[in-house]
Amino acid sequence: MIDQSSFRNAESLIRFGTEKLSSISNVPRLEAEVLLSDLLKINPIKFHTDDIGISPNVMDKFESMIESRFRGMPIAYLTGKKEFWSLNFEINPSVLVPRPETELLIENAIELLKYRESPRILELGTGSGVISIVLHKELVSPEITAIDISSEALNVAENNAHKYQITDINFLVSDWFREIKDEKYDLIISNPPYVDKENLSNEELFIIDMEPDIALYSESDGTSDLEFIIRNSSMFLEHGGWLMLEHAYDQSDYCMKEMKKAGYSEIKK
Repeated sequence: MIDQSSFRNAESLIRFGTEKLSSISNVPRLEAEVLLSDLLKINPIKFHTDDIGISPNVMDKFESMIESRFRGMPIAYLTGKKEFWSLNFEINPSVLVPRPETELLIENAIELLKYRESPRILELGTGSGVISIVLHKELVSPEITAIDISSEALNVAENNAHKYQITDINFLVSDWFREIKDEKYDLIISNPPYVDKENLSNEELFIIDMEPDIALYSESDGTSDLEFIIRNSSMFLEHGGWLMLEHAYDQSDYCMKEMKKAGYSEIKK
């Protein structure tokens, strides 16, 4: 427990958080400032310009957040939000925390479809909805269906869509293609489970251990879901349609080989 008599202002509390997180974070002070600024609903810059008093209630909540972060809870779960594509999205433990590499997947999709009006898009495993929502904002009148096996994840995605006044993404509970009936799309896009849990180091496991297993891990060295999507996606694509997948750094050759077997051409890393 914090000895509250030792903490008279925000700076002393931040020093406590920084010291506690120094063994598990590369940026412990930044994380402490993010958590405390979220509690106080202020811009973190004020910690460097103002002497901010702290109530006992805030001290207790901050200590709890720091302890949760120390045990591996992602910052986004503690604050309930994450910035992605310069937008703020609701995030909770039912969805993955969005990562910068997924922005590259989106950039490639935008480049492919930026001059096409009303492209039909299917996102597999939408999670928090960030991919579909960004594509909806960046493309010309896209028709998007976003599926996930988790109804809890879809609730988060729908909340995020409503936040940005998007009402025409078709969010659908489905185990991959199971609920997709005779539909054809110009693009199928997915950030599927592709992590091989057995090959993770303790440090790597610590970073992602509190995120949902169903969205992270896949069998057959992490390739099972990738293989299923590649093998079955062509029947849901228009002639000349595209499949875009996020995968691990060492799965590129595997995906290219499987795509070639499935009849894809113009395969690119």
